[in-house]
Amino acid sequence: MKLINLVDNTSKHPNLGSEHGFSTYIETKHHHLLFDLGHTDLFARNAIELKVDLGSVDTVIISHGHYDHGGGLKTFFELNAKGKVYIHYEAFNPHYSIKIDQLKPIGIDPIYRDHPQVVLVHDYPYKIDDHMVLYGDIHQTSFAPSGNAVLLEENHPDTFHHEQNLIIYENNQCVLMAGCAHNGIVSIVEQIQAQLKQPITHVFGGFHLYNLTMDTIEDPTIIHQIALRLKASGAQYHTGHCTGLRPYAILKDFLKDQIDYFDVGCQITI
Repeated sequence: MKLINLVDNTSKHPNLGSEHGFSTYIETKHHHLLFDLGHTDLFARNAIELKVDLGSVDTVIISHGHYDHGGGLKTFFELNAKGKVYIHYEAFNPHYSIKIDQLKPIGIDPIYRDHPQVVLVHDYPYKIDDHMVLYGDIHQTSFAPSGNAVLLEENHPDTFHHEQNLIIYENNQCVLMAGCAHNGIVSIVEQIQAQLKQPITHVFGGFHLYNLTMDTIEDPTIIHQIALRLKASGAQYHTGHCTGLRPYAILKDFLKDQIDYFDVGCQITI
């Protein structure tokens, strides 16, 4: 399995752009897929530089209904007329962030809800095939991000029922893809692990330890507690995007080689 990060908040490569968003290309024995599509068409522009053929993509997973993960839908449909896009049926609802009592739309354009390539997911686990399963309905029991407090769905606090995560099986590896972990990365890892018959070996995605709206991070004490639980899982973590650079440094100090930063252009073979 090969994973190439197309979109993240940071890039160390002069020819690869960055933005507040997330998109990863994944190539397995059975699929070419994209997990999230970033905010703009950047995923496609970076794909050209990285020699990733987006026309070969057969599957797209949108983790939740925010623009920085599904904003590239228009571009994807212009480039690919066959790939199925799996997204929670509530992800196209209006979503907002609150800053100084003002609402900022942060949702995905609902015009694509009825697109013929879109598959609306209602129930979990949702088996795409023997190699890919979607998991949702995560209960926020441990360390839900404090940044959720400034996020709304329609006119009420967002419960992130529309968030979904992907498990990929290949060669005795079990890879978890998480978009922003709005339901809490500890809750996501532990609750999905409890449903599986084998251990999660790798986790990719943002952990939402940085609040973009308020430019704040989680309490370092909480980050240390999260790190302790992640270490106990035994998985290898690859993170970026909404984890934030300062929280990542705290996690790295504790988890050492069990975690690394997955920025634009990073390529990992499992």
